[in-house]
Amino acid sequence: MALHQQAEQVHDEVLEDMLPLVSRFGGLSSGSAASMDKLMMLLLDTYDLADEPEMAGILFDPIQVTEVFGKVAQEMGFLPEKMETLPQEEREDAQMAMLEKTVEQLLTADICQDILKRLDNLRLRLKRLGKKKDTAKVAALLSFLREDKKRASWPMFGLVQALVQRHLNLGFDLMDLAMTAGPDFKEEANILEDNKPKKPGLMKKFRTLLKTPGLRDYLEKQAEKTWKEGVDAVFAGDLSLTVYSEEEIEAGYEIIAKASGYDSAEAMEAASPSRKLSNEKAMDIFAQLDSYITEIFTSARLKQLRGRIDTLWKDPQYKDRWAPFLAMLKGNLEDKKAVEYEMKFFIAALFGELQATAKEKSKSGG
Repeated sequence: MALHQQAEQVHDEVLEDMLPLVSRFGGLSSGSAASMDKLMMLLLDTYDLADEPEMAGILFDPIQVTEVFGKVAQEMGFLPEKMETLPQEEREDAQMAMLEKTVEQLLTADICQDILKRLDNLRLRLKRLGKKKDTAKVAALLSFLREDKKRASWPMFGLVQALVQRHLNLGFDLMDLAMTAGPDFKEEANILEDNKPKKPGLMKKFRTLLKTPGLRDYLEKQAEKTWKEGVDAVFAGDLSLTVYSEEEIEAGYEIIAKASGYDSAEAMEAASPSRKLSNEKAMDIFAQLDSYITEIFTSARLKQLRGRIDTLWKDPQYKDRWAPFLAMLKGNLEDKKAVEYEMKFFIAALFGELQATAKEKSKSGG
């Protein structure tokens, strides 16, 4: 009950903040169609609100936005070659129609809720600053958007369009940056950390893009996702990078077997597969593998592995699916403490290659 009363209080406060618009458009209180039309035009033209600090955290996936926009353009028959032939006014109308359709497909309940929350924060800040007219405009927009439960009108409002347009432009810029970087692995891999990139213009452009609200968070999330997917695939044996030699895999298997309480790898293979390890034995396995991997991966060996990744990256079988992960991996392996920092990857690679070896033996009947 208290929450319901609080919601009603906030709603009443928003309506109260709208009062300056009632006096500005005198016919609002009487339901005048002309006054309502003027108010709607005012609220539709809210592109500038996208630049308010409260809106900086709104994030659409820029790559997804460009993909959706491309599909919408194709579905509506507005391909680039056709757009170039249209008069300017018709071209602008077509672009607006495509943008609205794109917005419609991208709006989710979570994003809409985030926009409403940030709009309310903007309203409160403007109110504290005593900007009554601006507060009234934001309050009216907030009220309209809240009332539209099905979000049918959302794609028409300037604020929402501007937020999506920002990420559409960002998506095109990121794609352009990737194309400019070209197929050279080193340039792509080192674009963030190389002090003297071969194409200095790339770094300048990238730093400019980083000023776009939300981009840094987006890139960090994408990097985390890319890294997790890659390590998971390595662990499952779905992505084989041949990190270890056959002898090293066998030695690693022996370590696992003996740390698990068996006399040898053969004894472990013959044991019941349902046997479970205690937490203590599991921790001992990882500790021993840590020591083993740290011992074998010298600086020279890491350099050899980076060369192996270079070779894999040129193979379409790997590049087409795993290029971002391979770029991150090679960059991470440049660090002097790469083995310590990326131990999870090295252990995952050992387990993955153990599984791949076991499958090969099973196929050959060995």
